[in-house]
Amino acid sequence: MAEERQTSRRDLLRGKKTVGLPSDLERPTSSAIQSGYLAEYSKPAMACQFQVLLNMKQYSQGPQAVTDGFELLDLLEDQLTVYRDHSEVSQLNRSASIGPTPVETRLFHLLRLANRICDETSGAFDITASPLTKLWGFDQRSGVMPDHADIAQVLQRVGSSNLRLDGDRETVQFLNPETRISLGGIGKGHAIDRMAEMFRQRDVSDFIIHGGQSSVLAHGSQDDFSGNAYPNPSANPSSASTTNSPDGWKVGLSHPTVPNFRLAEFTLRNQALGTSGTGRQGFFHQGKRYGHIINPRTGWPTDHVHSSTVISSSAALSDALATAFFVMQLDEVEAYCNDHPNISALLVVPGKSKGQIDLEWFNLTDEQWKRLV
Repeated sequence: MAEERQTSRRDLLRGKKTVGLPSDLERPTSSAIQSGYLAEYSKPAMACQFQVLLNMKQYSQGPQAVTDGFELLDLLEDQLTVYRDHSEVSQLNRSASIGPTPVETRLFHLLRLANRICDETSGAFDITASPLTKLWGFDQRSGVMPDHADIAQVLQRVGSSNLRLDGDRETVQFLNPETRISLGGIGKGHAIDRMAEMFRQRDVSDFIIHGGQSSVLAHGSQDDFSGNAYPNPSANPSSASTTNSPDGWKVGLSHPTVPNFRLAEFTLRNQALGTSGTGRQGFFHQGKRYGHIINPRTGWPTDHVHSSTVISSSAALSDALATAFFVMQLDEVEAYCNDHPNISALLVVPGKSKGQIDLEWFNLTDEQWKRLV
């Protein structure tokens, strides 16, 4: 096992630990947060389960805020999905290749954010990469091994350089007539940000929202609650009890290959966390597994990372960067975090020996997280 480094300015930027199979750890039991005051509200949307948790004793207006938040979630899904012909994004995909197409203001801002992240990550996150997802069969949650020539052909119409965004008129134009966009890597986070914005406007300031438990936004603290760590089952939902924390909400990250074992626990306050991984979607071809996260720069699925977790001030930003960091090389991630000190990340990568994993972290302090293995 690699020797753990002492905390220093560089360690806050980057740290590393090698972890073997956690056979000597106590296996936590799966449980929900138990509190007489903590209310949980759930709703299926965007191909996952959304959940809101807040303190009933603290907020009498909470249930109505959640109801209105879920109504907003329905409206946003109807706007952003590519699986409904009438959605605004579907209409944009049909008309933007013909000429500049006006879009709703908040959607335009989301597209501009996605374009900015694409530029900052040198194309590792790209909302025009959906034709590659379709080529590999992942849009149908299956898997198809494409020809090299087909990948090269599709890559010609992938790239945010094919998007022209006019900020004065809030219009979008596709410079390549075959370009299409999909907001699957950022739309869920955007919906969570919008719901959180609504809650704060209703004077509900202590809550946690997750979408599919891989996208989480925590506001305020849970100091009146039971103190159980809230699971982030981007790699399996197992809850482990911890102490109460007035500093924020505790969110856990589980082992990517060993069920019901936790790797780390994060403390979030007015922050969002996004995790990307391919453990649940992929297929095998000639003995090799291909996950569903595709590198837009090469057209091929990425296999050098088990999972990537990003903490930032926005769920949309955390989701998009988690996808980008899953694709990027470690030195690229380090350079990005060096340039953006408000972005924190934890990458779980394969270790040198069978059964080992390496934890690589960037801009994470001891107050923000705790390693459990």
